Formats: sequence, C-alpha cells, structure tokens
Amino acid sequence: MVQLRAGLDLYRRLAPASFRDWTYPTFADLVLAHGRLYAPAPWPGGPQYPGRCFEAAHALADREGFTYCEGYTLVPSIAGLAPHGAMEHARCLNNNGQVADPAPPDGRAALYWGLPLDKAFRAEHRRTRGDHAILTHGTNPIRAPLNEALRTQLPPTALAPPHPAAPNTPLE
Repeated sequence: MVQLRAGLDLYRRLAPASFRDWTYPTFADLVLAHGRLYAPAPWPGGPQYPGRCFEAAHALADREGFTYCEGYTLVPSIAGLAPHGAMEHARCLNNNGQVADPAPPDGRAALYWGLPLDKAFRAEHRRTRGDHAILTHGTNPIRAPLNEALRTQLPPTALAPPHPAAPNTPLE
C-alpha cells in the first residue's frame, strides 16, 4: 500500500500549473479521493492481453457482465517507467467482487487502487472513447483524461456501488 500511495503522490506532483485549481488536478487525485483498494485474484483462465489492459477490460466487461475499473496497479518497478511500480491500469471486478485482470500474467500485480465504473456511465463515455480509457490517458498519452470529471466533480452516478461480497483490502 505504501509503495502504491508513493507512486500516486508522485503523479500528483506532475499536474500542470493550470490544473492546480481543479477539484482533481490529476487522475491520481481522483483515485485517491474516490478509489477503492482491491487485492489481486488468480486469473480464472482464458486469453490475456499484456499491454492492452483498457481494451481487454472493456471486452471482458462486455462479454461477462463484469464491472469495468480504471485506476492504478502496483507492479515491480520497470526500469523507471513506473514510479514506485504504480501504473495506470484497467481491469474488471467479477460477480463475486474480486479482481479479474485480463492483461498481466498471474502474480505480476500486487495491489489495485481504482474506480469501479457504473455500466451506464461507461457506456455513455465509451461512445466517444471506444476501447480506450474512460477517465484517464490510458495507453495513449495524447488522449486527454475526461477533464470535466477532473475539473469539477465526478458525477454521483459514475461509480458502481461496492460489491457486498468484495474482499476487504486493508489500507495498510
């Protein structure tokens, strides 16, 4: 948890000066304010798509009816590409409230912190964003985050309700 928090704090310091008066100057600020922690769970099987987490999580959510999530994951630091191992990442929550991550091999992710998106909110914004990230840059650094949510407030209908069977991940 400490490493993941350190990574998010590092991303927060990268906010452009013009964004400092926004409610959430960075995606990391939004995740820190509204995100939930999740422990990894074993992949139940099926194809995995390394490096294509946003596309793969959308496909899995569509196919299985799972909840699509965006946020960060803690992975071993990769040659300075991921500060403290915190990387923007998409995954799903299965019908038991456990992480179903169709991108990295099992054991690669140590912890998840993110926003489970309501199905209607995801569908509304997916019309313009396609299989890319909904709230963040995702794998395309030129694509802007959903700035309205960062500038003003995350709509109250954006997040899926907590799953009653979701495992409780301690904060420390």
